Amino acid sequence: MSLFDLSGKVALVTGATKGIGRGIAEQLAAHGAKVIVSSRDPAQAQEAAAELNARYGRGQIVAKAAACDINDLGQIDRLAQSARDAWSAIDILVCNAAVLAFIGDSRDTPPEMFNQLLTTNIHHNFRLCQAVRSDIAKRGGGAIILIGSVAGHNASPATLAYGVSKAGVAHMARSLADEMAGEHIRVNCVAPGLIRSFTSGKVWQDADRLKAAEAGIPLGRIGEPDDIAGAVIFLASNAGSYVTGTTIHVDGGRTFLAPPGRIHHLSGLSDAAKPGA
Repeated sequence: MSLFDLSGKVALVTGATKGIGRGIAEQLAAHGAKVIVSSRDPAQAQEAAAELNARYGRGQIVAKAAACDINDLGQIDRLAQSARDAWSAIDILVCNAAVLAFIGDSRDTPPEMFNQLLTTNIHHNFRLCQAVRSDIAKRGGGAIILIGSVAGHNASPATLAYGVSKAGVAHMARSLADEMAGEHIRVNCVAPGLIRSFTSGKVWQDADRLKAAEAGIPLGRIGEPDDIAGAVIFLASNAGSYVTGTTIHVDGGRTFLAPPGRIHHLSGLSDAAKPGA
């Protein structure tokens, strides 16, 4: 059996209708998993699930939709129950949905937006991990993958609160990995760099800005949603069965290889960071 085969597994992906989240859902289905596609927009979630079924189902249902606004704590338990009801099992959780409520001088960050970033990106994702924990444990273990950002590991003055929240996500992955190891639940974080997505369009759709951004990336290109999905498949599958408590930077070498001054301030933004993703 392939190390990357996910046949028989059930995965819940938040923010799964566009950008990174959609790429993750696509690859999970392509590798054999059944997928619960979550978004705060029920129509978009249904549409995405239908497209996955048409592409990967071969006459079978491989994707179902579940609406959830990650900003609303009251909807977290309902999402877990919807996922539980879909196939009576959960093996993989991918916490991709997040918010990016403010970009600008950190001194101008409105208090309510700072609070929203910390609350949604850290606390509500923490609650979702706990809400599905027993389901994954009942299956003999599985994987939780938190989508962070290089903004949580590099200075990001224009997105300070967002970067702080994503640093918290990486720390949460380490702490939960330690806490859940006895239940055979592996918890890891993936930190994207600059990815071609809706939110980062202001960079890659402008030739000059794209050139400047790519000059700060050792591999010389921005990332694609499938670059993040590849890391998720590794961590969710048997290929990553001995990996837990770590953060994988998928950023073209930007964080650890780019010298000071080459870091583009919009790196790490993705559709996952767009409010309502």
